Amino acid sequence: MKKFLPYVYAFCLTFLLGLMVGQLSASAEGSVKIQKINKDAVIYEEPSTNSAEIGEVAKGSFLKVTQASKGWTHIQTPELAGYVTSDVLVKVKSEGYLVIQKGGTTLFTAPSQNAQHIGQLYEGRMVYVYGTAPGGWSFVQYGENIGYVATIALKKPVPTKKQINAPNGAELRLTASPNGEVLGTIANKMTVQHYITLAGWAYVEAGEQKGYVKASELANIQLTNNKVYNKGVPAPKGSKKRVALTFDDGPDAKVTPQILATLQKYDAKATFFMVGKNVSKNATIVKQIYDAGHEIGNHTSNHKKLTALSIAGVKQEVNGTSNAIYAAIGQYPTVFRPPYGATNDQVRSVMTIPSILWSIDTLDWKHHNPDKILAYVKASVKDGSIILMHDIHQTTANGLDNVLLYLQKQGYEFVTVSEILQ
Repeated sequence: MKKFLPYVYAFCLTFLLGLMVGQLSASAEGSVKIQKINKDAVIYEEPSTNSAEIGEVAKGSFLKVTQASKGWTHIQTPELAGYVTSDVLVKVKSEGYLVIQKGGTTLFTAPSQNAQHIGQLYEGRMVYVYGTAPGGWSFVQYGENIGYVATIALKKPVPTKKQINAPNGAELRLTASPNGEVLGTIANKMTVQHYITLAGWAYVEAGEQKGYVKASELANIQLTNNKVYNKGVPAPKGSKKRVALTFDDGPDAKVTPQILATLQKYDAKATFFMVGKNVSKNATIVKQIYDAGHEIGNHTSNHKKLTALSIAGVKQEVNGTSNAIYAAIGQYPTVFRPPYGATNDQVRSVMTIPSILWSIDTLDWKHHNPDKILAYVKASVKDGSIILMHDIHQTTANGLDNVLLYLQKQGYEFVTVSEILQ
Protein backbone atom coordinates (compact mmCIF):
# COMPACT_ATOMS: atom_id res chain seq x y z
CA MET A 1 0.00 0.00 0.00
CA LYS A 2 2.94 2.34 0.49
CA LYS A 3 3.06 2.93 -3.25
CA PHE A 4 -0.20 4.82 -2.96
CA LEU A 5 0.96 7.24 -0.22
CA PRO A 6 1.77 10.08 -2.66
CA TYR A 7 -1.95 10.24 -3.40
CA VAL A 8 -3.13 10.51 0.20
CA TYR A 9 -4.11 14.17 0.02
CA ALA A 10 -5.72 13.69 -3.36
CA PHE A 11 -8.00 11.11 -1.85
CA CYS A 12 -8.98 13.59 0.86
CA LEU A 13 -10.47 16.01 -1.63
CA THR A 14 -13.32 16.10 -4.06
CA PHE A 15 -13.12 17.53 -7.55
CA LEU A 16 -12.94 21.29 -7.08
CA LEU A 17 -15.65 23.10 -9.00
CA GLY A 18 -16.67 26.64 -9.65
CA LEU A 19 -13.34 28.28 -10.42
CA MET A 20 -13.81 31.47 -12.38
CA VAL A 21 -10.64 33.49 -12.88
CA GLY A 22 -9.33 32.26 -9.54
CA GLN A 23 -12.39 33.40 -7.56
CA LEU A 24 -14.74 30.89 -5.93
CA SER A 25 -18.48 31.38 -5.97
CA ALA A 26 -19.99 32.76 -2.77
CA SER A 27 -22.21 29.98 -1.51
CA ALA A 28 -23.47 28.24 1.58
CA GLU A 29 -22.92 24.72 2.88
CA GLY A 30 -25.64 23.25 0.72
CA SER A 31 -25.76 19.54 -0.04
CA VAL A 32 -22.03 18.75 0.05
CA LYS A 33 -21.39 15.84 2.43
CA ILE A 34 -18.06 15.79 4.27
CA GLN A 35 -16.91 12.98 6.54
CA LYS A 36 -13.69 12.16 8.34
CA ILE A 37 -11.55 9.02 8.22
CA ASN A 38 -11.06 7.53 11.70
CA LYS A 39 -8.34 5.07 10.71
CA ASP A 40 -6.09 4.35 7.74
CA ALA A 41 -8.17 2.76 5.02
CA VAL A 42 -7.98 1.20 1.57
CA ILE A 43 -9.94 2.56 -1.38
CA TYR A 44 -11.41 -0.20 -3.56
CA GLU A 45 -12.58 -0.07 -7.15
CA GLU A 46 -15.87 -1.79 -6.24
CA PRO A 47 -17.74 -2.24 -2.92
CA SER A 48 -15.93 -5.47 -2.15
CA THR A 49 -12.62 -6.42 -0.54
CA ASN A 50 -12.15 -8.80 -3.45
CA SER A 51 -11.97 -5.92 -5.93
CA ALA A 52 -8.83 -4.02 -6.90
CA GLU A 53 -7.15 -1.73 -4.38
CA ILE A 54 -6.84 1.63 -6.10
CA GLY A 55 -5.52 3.78 -3.27
CA GLU A 56 -5.48 4.49 0.43
CA VAL A 57 -6.48 7.32 2.70
CA ALA A 58 -4.91 8.29 6.01
CA LYS A 59 -6.53 8.63 9.43
CA GLY A 60 -7.70 12.18 10.12
CA SER A 61 -8.38 12.99 6.47
CA PHE A 62 -11.58 14.69 5.34
CA LEU A 63 -13.52 13.36 2.35
CA LYS A 64 -16.52 14.22 0.24
CA VAL A 65 -18.91 11.26 0.15
CA THR A 66 -21.56 10.70 -2.49
CA GLN A 67 -23.57 7.65 -1.42
CA ALA A 68 -23.59 4.76 1.05
CA SER A 69 -25.16 1.30 1.06
CA LYS A 70 -24.60 -2.16 2.57
CA GLY A 71 -21.54 -1.17 4.60
CA TRP A 72 -19.75 0.69 1.82
CA THR A 73 -19.45 4.40 1.04
CA HIS A 74 -18.65 5.81 -2.37
CA ILE A 75 -16.14 8.65 -2.61
CA GLN A 76 -14.83 10.70 -5.51
CA THR A 77 -11.44 12.32 -5.88
CA PRO A 78 -9.83 14.36 -8.67
CA GLU A 79 -8.17 11.20 -10.03
CA LEU A 80 -10.57 8.36 -9.31
CA ALA A 81 -13.85 7.20 -7.85
CA GLY A 82 -13.95 4.33 -5.40
CA TYR A 83 -15.28 2.78 -2.23
CA VAL A 84 -14.26 2.57 1.42
CA THR A 85 -15.92 0.55 4.14
CA SER A 86 -18.42 2.75 5.97
CA ASP A 87 -16.99 1.91 9.40
CA VAL A 88 -13.85 3.95 8.68
CA LEU A 89 -15.89 7.15 8.30
CA VAL A 90 -17.37 9.41 10.96
CA LYS A 91 -19.77 12.29 10.47
CA VAL A 92 -18.43 15.73 11.30
CA LYS A 93 -20.23 18.98 11.97
CA SER A 94 -19.14 22.24 10.43
CA GLU A 95 -19.02 25.73 11.89
CA GLY A 96 -19.33 28.93 9.93
CA TYR A 97 -16.30 31.22 9.90
CA LEU A 98 -15.51 34.48 8.15
CA VAL A 99 -12.39 35.15 6.10
CA ILE A 100 -10.82 38.13 7.86
CA GLN A 101 -7.41 38.31 6.21
CA LYS A 102 -7.05 41.50 4.20
CA GLY A 103 -6.82 40.69 0.52
CA GLY A 104 -8.25 37.24 1.18
CA THR A 105 -6.54 33.91 1.59
CA THR A 106 -5.56 31.02 -0.67
CA LEU A 107 -7.31 27.65 -0.76
CA PHE A 108 -4.88 24.71 -1.09
CA THR A 109 -5.32 21.04 -1.95
CA ALA A 110 -3.31 20.03 1.14
CA PRO A 111 -2.23 21.63 4.45
CA SER A 112 0.98 23.08 3.02
CA GLN A 113 2.10 26.30 1.36
CA ASN A 114 3.75 24.08 -1.26
CA ALA A 115 0.49 22.38 -2.21
CA GLN A 116 -1.47 23.23 -5.34
CA HIS A 117 -3.42 26.48 -5.27
CA ILE A 118 -7.14 26.02 -5.89
CA GLY A 119 -8.35 29.59 -5.74
CA GLN A 120 -8.74 32.71 -3.64
CA LEU A 121 -11.19 33.12 -0.77
CA TYR A 122 -11.87 36.82 -0.51
CA GLU A 123 -12.17 38.82 2.68
CA GLY A 124 -15.66 38.84 4.18
CA ARG A 125 -16.68 35.49 2.69
CA MET A 126 -18.32 32.80 4.82
CA VAL A 127 -16.70 29.35 4.85
CA TYR A 128 -17.44 26.14 6.76
CA VAL A 129 -14.72 24.66 8.95
CA TYR A 130 -14.87 20.88 9.51
CA GLY A 131 -11.65 20.48 11.45
CA THR A 132 -7.98 21.35 11.67
CA ALA A 133 -4.68 19.88 10.54
CA PRO A 134 -1.23 20.24 12.15
CA GLY A 135 0.69 23.39 11.35
CA GLY A 136 -2.16 25.88 11.68
CA TRP A 137 -4.47 24.70 8.89
CA SER A 138 -8.25 24.35 8.68
CA PHE A 139 -10.18 22.09 6.34
CA VAL A 140 -12.95 24.20 4.87
CA GLN A 141 -15.82 24.14 2.42
CA TYR A 142 -16.86 27.07 0.29
CA GLY A 143 -19.91 26.16 -1.73
CA GLU A 144 -18.99 22.91 -3.49
CA ASN A 145 -15.27 23.63 -3.16
CA ILE A 146 -13.18 22.08 -0.38
CA GLY A 147 -9.58 22.41 0.70
CA TYR A 148 -7.20 23.86 3.29
CA VAL A 149 -6.64 27.45 4.39
CA ALA A 150 -4.49 29.00 7.09
CA THR A 151 -6.50 29.04 10.32
CA ILE A 152 -5.19 32.50 11.19
CA ALA A 153 -7.12 33.90 8.21
CA LEU A 154 -10.46 32.91 9.76
CA LYS A 155 -12.63 34.18 12.60
CA LYS A 156 -15.80 32.90 14.21
CA PRO A 157 -18.47 35.53 13.44
CA VAL A 158 -21.05 36.89 15.86
CA PRO A 159 -24.51 36.75 14.26
CA THR A 160 -27.44 39.03 14.94
CA LYS A 161 -31.07 38.04 15.24
CA LYS A 162 -33.32 39.03 12.36
CA GLN A 163 -36.78 38.08 11.23
CA ILE A 164 -38.03 36.89 7.84
CA ASN A 165 -40.27 39.53 6.30
CA ALA A 166 -41.80 37.81 3.25
CA PRO A 167 -45.53 36.93 3.22
CA ASN A 168 -44.93 33.69 1.33
CA GLY A 169 -41.68 32.90 3.10
CA ALA A 170 -38.13 33.46 1.86
CA GLU A 171 -36.51 31.08 -0.59
CA LEU A 172 -33.24 29.76 0.80
CA ARG A 173 -30.57 29.39 -1.87
CA LEU A 174 -27.23 27.63 -2.03
CA THR A 175 -25.49 30.62 -3.60
CA ALA A 176 -25.83 34.37 -3.30
CA SER A 177 -27.60 34.56 -6.64
CA PRO A 178 -31.15 34.40 -8.06
CA ASN A 179 -29.90 31.43 -10.08
CA GLY A 180 -28.66 29.56 -7.02
CA GLU A 181 -30.10 26.16 -6.18
CA VAL A 182 -33.21 26.46 -3.98
CA LEU A 183 -32.62 24.58 -0.71
CA GLY A 184 -36.02 25.28 0.81
CA THR A 185 -38.19 28.06 2.24
CA ILE A 186 -37.96 29.82 5.59
CA ALA A 187 -41.39 30.77 6.92
CA ASN A 188 -42.49 34.38 7.29
CA LYS A 189 -41.79 35.94 10.72
CA MET A 190 -39.34 33.18 11.62
CA THR A 191 -36.32 34.29 13.64
CA VAL A 192 -32.96 33.63 11.95
CA GLN A 193 -29.31 34.26 12.70
CA HIS A 194 -27.87 36.72 10.20
CA TYR A 195 -24.13 36.64 9.55
CA ILE A 196 -23.22 38.64 6.44
CA THR A 197 -24.74 40.37 3.42
CA LEU A 198 -23.18 39.97 -0.03
CA ALA A 199 -24.44 42.00 -3.00
CA GLY A 200 -28.03 42.07 -1.77
CA TRP A 201 -28.04 38.52 -0.41
CA ALA A 202 -27.98 37.72 3.29
CA TYR A 203 -26.43 34.56 4.68
CA VAL A 204 -28.68 33.20 7.45
CA GLU A 205 -29.15 30.13 9.61
CA ALA A 206 -32.41 28.83 11.05
CA GLY A 207 -31.88 25.56 12.88
CA GLU A 208 -30.52 23.09 10.32
CA GLN A 209 -31.35 25.42 7.42
CA LYS A 210 -28.35 27.36 6.13
CA GLY A 211 -28.03 29.51 3.04
CA TYR A 212 -28.81 32.82 1.37
CA VAL A 213 -32.03 34.82 1.23
CA LYS A 214 -32.65 38.20 -0.35
CA ALA A 215 -31.48 40.89 2.07
CA SER A 216 -34.72 42.75 1.40
CA GLU A 217 -36.60 39.83 2.96
CA LEU A 218 -34.93 40.36 6.34
CA ALA A 219 -36.18 42.76 9.00
CA ASN A 220 -35.18 43.77 12.50
CA ILE A 221 -37.15 42.01 15.21
CA GLN A 222 -39.90 44.28 16.44
CA LEU A 223 -40.10 45.09 20.12
CA THR A 224 -42.72 42.90 21.78
CA ASN A 225 -42.37 43.37 25.52
CA ASN A 226 -39.33 45.13 26.92
CA LYS A 227 -40.93 46.09 30.22
CA VAL A 228 -39.29 45.53 33.61
CA TYR A 229 -40.97 43.26 36.17
CA ASN A 230 -40.08 42.69 39.83
CA LYS A 231 -43.06 40.54 40.79
CA GLY A 232 -45.56 38.21 39.21
CA VAL A 233 -49.32 38.26 38.85
CA PRO A 234 -51.19 36.73 41.83
CA ALA A 235 -52.94 33.47 41.05
CA PRO A 236 -56.62 33.59 40.08
CA LYS A 237 -59.07 33.15 42.93
CA GLY A 238 -59.44 29.51 43.84
CA SER A 239 -56.06 28.56 42.35
CA LYS A 240 -52.88 27.58 44.19
CA LYS A 241 -50.50 30.33 45.20
CA ARG A 242 -47.48 30.62 42.92
CA VAL A 243 -43.82 31.55 43.22
CA ALA A 244 -41.13 31.77 40.56
CA LEU A 245 -37.74 30.38 41.55
CA THR A 246 -34.88 31.96 39.60
CA PHE A 247 -31.19 31.09 39.46
CA ASP A 248 -28.52 33.46 38.14
CA ASP A 249 -24.96 33.28 36.83
CA GLY A 250 -24.77 29.61 35.81
CA PRO A 251 -24.77 27.05 34.59
CA ASP A 252 -22.14 25.46 36.80
CA ALA A 253 -20.81 21.98 36.09
CA LYS A 254 -21.19 20.81 39.70
CA VAL A 255 -23.88 22.96 41.34
CA THR A 256 -26.48 23.19 38.58
CA PRO A 257 -27.02 19.40 38.23
CA GLN A 258 -27.66 19.17 42.00
CA ILE A 259 -30.21 21.97 41.76
CA LEU A 260 -31.89 20.23 38.83
CA ALA A 261 -32.18 17.03 40.86
CA THR A 262 -33.79 18.87 43.78
CA LEU A 263 -36.25 20.64 41.49
CA GLN A 264 -37.21 17.32 39.93
CA LYS A 265 -37.83 15.86 43.41
CA TYR A 266 -40.53 18.48 44.03
CA ASP A 267 -41.80 18.59 40.43
CA ALA A 268 -40.78 22.24 40.47
CA LYS A 269 -40.17 24.43 37.42
CA ALA A 270 -37.73 27.34 37.58
CA THR A 271 -36.05 29.96 35.41
CA PHE A 272 -32.28 29.99 34.90
CA PHE A 273 -30.69 33.33 33.91
CA MET A 274 -27.48 32.27 32.24
CA VAL A 275 -24.15 33.99 31.67
CA GLY A 276 -22.94 33.47 28.12
CA LYS A 277 -19.40 32.39 28.94
CA ASN A 278 -20.81 29.65 31.19
CA VAL A 279 -23.31 28.57 28.54
CA SER A 280 -20.49 27.90 26.09
CA LYS A 281 -18.59 25.81 28.65
CA ASN A 282 -21.63 23.82 29.78
CA ALA A 283 -23.80 23.40 26.68
CA THR A 284 -24.82 19.87 27.71
CA ILE A 285 -26.19 21.14 31.03
CA VAL A 286 -28.07 23.92 29.23
CA LYS A 287 -29.77 21.24 27.14
CA GLN A 288 -30.62 19.24 30.29
CA ILE A 289 -32.23 22.33 31.86
CA TYR A 290 -34.26 22.99 28.73
CA ASP A 291 -35.31 19.36 28.28
CA ALA A 292 -36.50 19.25 31.91
CA GLY A 293 -39.03 21.98 31.13
CA HIS A 294 -37.33 24.89 32.85
CA GLU A 295 -37.18 28.38 31.36
CA ILE A 296 -33.91 29.82 30.12
CA GLY A 297 -33.12 33.51 30.43
CA ASN A 298 -30.32 35.81 29.31
CA HIS A 299 -27.99 37.30 31.95
CA THR A 300 -25.40 38.81 29.53
CA SER A 301 -22.10 37.35 28.35
CA ASN A 302 -19.75 38.62 31.06
CA HIS A 303 -22.02 39.94 33.84
CA LYS A 304 -21.15 43.57 33.20
CA LYS A 305 -23.14 46.52 34.51
CA LEU A 306 -25.04 47.46 31.37
CA THR A 307 -25.82 51.04 32.41
CA ALA A 308 -22.08 51.77 32.22
CA LEU A 309 -21.78 50.54 28.61
CA SER A 310 -22.45 52.10 25.22
CA ILE A 311 -25.45 50.84 23.30
CA ALA A 312 -23.07 48.80 21.13
CA GLY A 313 -21.59 47.27 24.27
CA VAL A 314 -25.04 46.39 25.59
CA LYS A 315 -25.95 44.70 22.31
CA GLN A 316 -22.73 42.71 22.36
CA GLU A 317 -23.36 41.48 25.91
CA VAL A 318 -26.99 40.56 25.22
CA ASN A 319 -26.64 39.11 21.72
CA GLY A 320 -23.60 37.03 22.62
CA THR A 321 -25.55 35.13 25.28
CA SER A 322 -28.67 34.78 23.14
CA ASN A 323 -26.58 33.22 20.38
CA ALA A 324 -24.80 30.87 22.80
CA ILE A 325 -28.14 29.69 24.18
CA TYR A 326 -29.49 29.22 20.64
CA ALA A 327 -26.45 27.13 19.76
CA ALA A 328 -27.09 24.90 22.79
CA ILE A 329 -30.85 24.31 22.50
CA GLY A 330 -32.00 25.70 19.14
CA GLN A 331 -34.15 28.34 20.88
CA TYR A 332 -33.53 31.89 22.03
CA PRO A 333 -34.02 32.93 25.68
CA THR A 334 -37.50 34.17 26.58
CA VAL A 335 -36.64 36.53 29.44
CA PHE A 336 -33.72 38.74 30.47
CA ARG A 337 -32.22 39.79 33.80
CA PRO A 338 -29.76 42.71 33.88
CA PRO A 339 -26.73 42.09 36.13
CA TYR A 340 -27.07 43.91 39.46
CA GLY A 341 -30.59 44.88 38.37
CA ALA A 342 -29.04 47.82 36.50
CA THR A 343 -31.23 49.01 33.65
CA ASN A 344 -32.27 52.28 32.00
CA ASP A 345 -33.97 53.53 28.84
CA GLN A 346 -30.91 52.74 26.69
CA VAL A 347 -30.67 49.18 27.96
CA ARG A 348 -34.40 48.62 27.50
CA SER A 349 -34.22 49.96 23.94
CA VAL A 350 -32.07 46.93 23.03
CA MET A 351 -34.39 44.37 24.61
CA THR A 352 -37.12 42.48 22.77
CA ILE A 353 -38.08 40.32 25.77
CA PRO A 354 -39.16 41.19 29.33
CA SER A 355 -36.54 42.25 31.87
CA ILE A 356 -37.00 40.42 35.16
CA LEU A 357 -35.85 41.72 38.55
CA TRP A 358 -36.99 40.12 41.81
CA SER A 359 -39.17 40.59 44.89
CA ILE A 360 -37.06 38.42 47.23
CA ASP A 361 -33.27 38.57 47.25
CA THR A 362 -32.00 35.65 49.33
CA LEU A 363 -28.48 37.20 49.38
CA ASP A 364 -27.10 33.68 48.93
CA TRP A 365 -24.13 35.21 47.10
CA LYS A 366 -23.21 37.18 50.23
CA HIS A 367 -23.71 34.98 53.29
CA HIS A 368 -23.34 31.48 51.77
CA ASN A 369 -25.59 30.12 54.51
CA PRO A 370 -28.41 27.66 53.65
CA ASP A 371 -30.37 28.54 56.81
CA LYS A 372 -30.36 32.25 55.94
CA ILE A 373 -31.71 31.52 52.45
CA LEU A 374 -34.75 29.86 54.02
CA ALA A 375 -35.10 32.69 56.57
CA TYR A 376 -35.26 35.35 53.83
CA VAL A 377 -37.89 33.34 51.95
CA LYS A 378 -40.03 32.81 55.07
CA ALA A 379 -39.90 36.51 55.92
CA SER A 380 -41.10 37.84 52.56
CA VAL A 381 -42.76 35.22 50.37
CA LYS A 382 -46.27 35.80 49.06
CA ASP A 383 -48.34 34.88 46.05
CA GLY A 384 -46.55 36.13 42.92
CA SER A 385 -43.08 36.38 44.46
CA ILE A 386 -40.00 36.13 42.22
CA ILE A 387 -37.17 34.64 44.29
CA LEU A 388 -33.53 35.35 43.43
CA MET A 389 -30.85 32.69 43.99
CA HIS A 390 -27.66 31.61 42.19
CA ASP A 391 -26.75 28.20 40.80
CA ILE A 392 -23.03 28.74 41.20
CA HIS A 393 -22.88 28.40 45.01
CA GLN A 394 -22.76 24.98 46.64
CA THR A 395 -24.48 26.37 49.74
CA THR A 396 -27.48 27.36 47.61
CA ALA A 397 -27.78 23.84 46.22
CA ASN A 398 -27.48 22.45 49.75
CA GLY A 399 -30.26 24.69 51.09
CA LEU A 400 -32.71 24.40 48.21
CA ASP A 401 -34.42 21.25 49.49
CA ASN A 402 -35.54 22.98 52.71
CA VAL A 403 -36.76 26.02 50.77
CA LEU A 404 -38.89 23.90 48.45
CA LEU A 405 -40.21 21.77 51.32
CA TYR A 406 -41.30 24.87 53.23
CA LEU A 407 -42.97 26.48 50.21
CA GLN A 408 -44.71 23.23 49.30
CA LYS A 409 -46.15 22.94 52.83
CA GLN A 410 -47.37 26.55 52.54
CA GLY A 411 -49.35 25.58 49.43
CA TYR A 412 -47.20 27.21 46.75
CA GLU A 413 -46.86 26.01 43.17
CA PHE A 414 -43.47 26.43 41.50
CA VAL A 415 -43.71 28.05 38.05
CA THR A 416 -41.44 29.77 35.53
CA VAL A 417 -41.14 33.54 35.29
CA SER A 418 -43.13 33.71 32.06
CA GLU A 419 -45.94 31.75 33.72
CA ILE A 420 -46.05 33.97 36.79
CA LEU A 421 -46.28 37.12 34.66
CA GLN A 422 -49.54 35.91 33.11
